[in-house]
Amino acid sequence: MYINIVKSKNAVSYYLCEAYRTAQGKSKTRVVESLGNAEHIKDTYHVDDAEAWCREYAKQKTQEAKVLAQKNNRTISIEFSESKSKSEDSSIFNAGYLILESLYHSFGLGNICEEIKLKHPHIKGFNLDHVLRTLLFGRIIEPSSKLGLTENIQRKFLESHDIQIQHIYRAMDLLEQHEDLIQKRLYQYSSAALGKRNVGRLYYDCTNFYTEKESEDCDVKGKSEEWYRDHKLRKYGYSKEHRPNPIVQMGLFMDGDGMPLGFCINPGNTNEQVTIKPLEQKLIDNFIKTDIVVCTDAGLGSTEMRKYNNVTEDDPLSLLGFRGKRHYICIQSIKKLKKELKEWAVAPTGWSYQLKRHNVTEKVKNFDLNAITEENYQQYYDVVFYKERTIAEDGLDQRLIATFSLKYKAYRENLRNNRVKRASKIIKNGTYDSENELSPKNLIKTTYMTEDGQEATFSKAEIDLEKVETDKLYDGFYCIATNLFKEECSVQEVVAIQDRRWEIEECFRIMKTDLRSRPFYHNKDTRIKAHFLTCFTALLLLRGLERRIADNSKENDRYPDGKYTISELLEAPPKVRHMYLTIRTVRL
Repeated sequence: MYINIVKSKNAVSYYLCEAYRTAQGKSKTRVVESLGNAEHIKDTYHVDDAEAWCREYAKQKTQEAKVLAQKNNRTISIEFSESKSKSEDSSIFNAGYLILESLYHSFGLGNICEEIKLKHPHIKGFNLDHVLRTLLFGRIIEPSSKLGLTENIQRKFLESHDIQIQHIYRAMDLLEQHEDLIQKRLYQYSSAALGKRNVGRLYYDCTNFYTEKESEDCDVKGKSEEWYRDHKLRKYGYSKEHRPNPIVQMGLFMDGDGMPLGFCINPGNTNEQVTIKPLEQKLIDNFIKTDIVVCTDAGLGSTEMRKYNNVTEDDPLSLLGFRGKRHYICIQSIKKLKKELKEWAVAPTGWSYQLKRHNVTEKVKNFDLNAITEENYQQYYDVVFYKERTIAEDGLDQRLIATFSLKYKAYRENLRNNRVKRASKIIKNGTYDSENELSPKNLIKTTYMTEDGQEATFSKAEIDLEKVETDKLYDGFYCIATNLFKEECSVQEVVAIQDRRWEIEECFRIMKTDLRSRPFYHNKDTRIKAHFLTCFTALLLLRGLERRIADNSKENDRYPDGKYTISELLEAPPKVRHMYLTIRTVRL
């Protein structure tokens, strides 16, 4: 491990980092622990040289990691049956999927396959359970195309089921047909296997996945009406990766422990705000009597979503015990607030904060942000200031919480300065009018005109300093809207719930990067949905493995803060090998 030093205008921060290799063998680094800034380290640990203390701390942690690695080295015996079918083409087989097989059965996937088969007794020629196991274990251990899975990857497994490509496509059609049933059963079986799922806190977000095609389905000519009915998902839309390819949109619900709960696939041009309610209605049928809090970002916190989740203690059905209460926590854009509320949110007066010193929590009210100077800047650098008020808009009584942080202010300043630098470079190079060759904007010709209608001979580009100064007014400020009031939830609890939204972004990252779910190569809507159903289920298995390991670790390593990350867990299965040796014509 080593120390990474990050210097900003007003502070020097220290991070404990380590190098590691991914399952694909790539060398990367990650932050193990944020040690804080120099002033914080000096005050907390009573040292004069913060950097020297950090380097000594890194040596100590490196030694502890070596000792822990030696303790974790253990021999695991697995009994293999010679009745298992094995490929004769290879003598080395992957047995890492056996780590996941226990979770596969605990989460009821074998039972789900049997239930689906009972609904389709006429379907013969392949084993749905074998196909699903191959799809899931292949996606986790060595992601590839469906053709690569059948021709190469499956032959590396200790148990080879000789799955053909047509078996996979027929199985995908079946799985998509029972997508809602599968999601419902996965929740039920996973709840039984892991204990009660933390559905009191729900997180929702959307992302998109691109296809390898360069044209959307409606642009294909000469197809039948049935074909067009079956090809509606791949659409041009706002790509978060700024790609010109058609995309599909995924909406994902995650529970309070970071485990995926349910998903939906929509056309790439769908408005994100309309996707949350239908999926939430399906999911809460599984826990209709549970009190829930739904947490979203600003783009998804529509008025309709807030009204749907405004089921308080006065609700008649909730009072009778027929359904639980529903609340929401949404990020609120300060710039979109009414003028009065906007001025209140950024006003320097009326702030409060809590500071813990020597195990004593100090509460300060009516703090003025103008009291922060260069002399006491470091003292307040890690403090989160807050203030709150109630508002009544669109038929909703809401609690508006504004927060301010010097650390967040420095982060926003750094982002804007980088944008200004990039904009200046674009202006200098004269490329501000150019577009990507594949972008439709590249086909638009712009003609500049004078006020009297004459064609202008030249144009001028410059940084909009007024906009830059306006953006500065909001640096460090953050707003949250909720229908959880003081007597139900403190400001610190609301902020803590909202702060865990990063885990749903991590779920998307795992699917896109580790499970390599994009680009997808399917055309038919049913196959696209089945592909992402497989990726969703693989993600659930990985999260289940992460939780099971953490739950069996020491008390301070309990889930979801377990010591093994998804990247680390993905490194293990490919390395578990089973080898056959032939000695004097005897195969061992």
